[in-house]
Amino acid sequence: MIATKKISTAYLEQEIMTLNPVQLLIKAYDAGITACNRRDESKASAVLVELIDSLNFDYAEIANSLFRLYDYCMREVKRGNFDITLKILKELRETWVQVQDNVQTEALQTSSL
Repeated sequence: MIATKKISTAYLEQEIMTLNPVQLLIKAYDAGITACNRRDESKASAVLVELIDSLNFDYAEIANSLFRLYDYCMREVKRGNFDITLKILKELRETWVQVQDNVQTEALQTSSL
């Protein structure tokens, strides 16, 4: 049992190390969505803290907007209102999946020129 857990952990670590920044962000949203579905305040809060820490304030307009949104989600999680946070995280995740798809499509188009 312990060996299986070590292998699983090693596999997850390797997977995370090979992800690009957008894929990492999507993984973070996945973790937040799972935590909200489980109504796990501690894990949902931890994910939101990581999302806040990942913001790049060199791009102030979007970073400030996301900060306010994540902060709002944090307050809602602390109140036990996981539904609104779940909805927001799902919508943000879907947006980043679309970004990733668009980047991949543009890269394929550029490479075929």
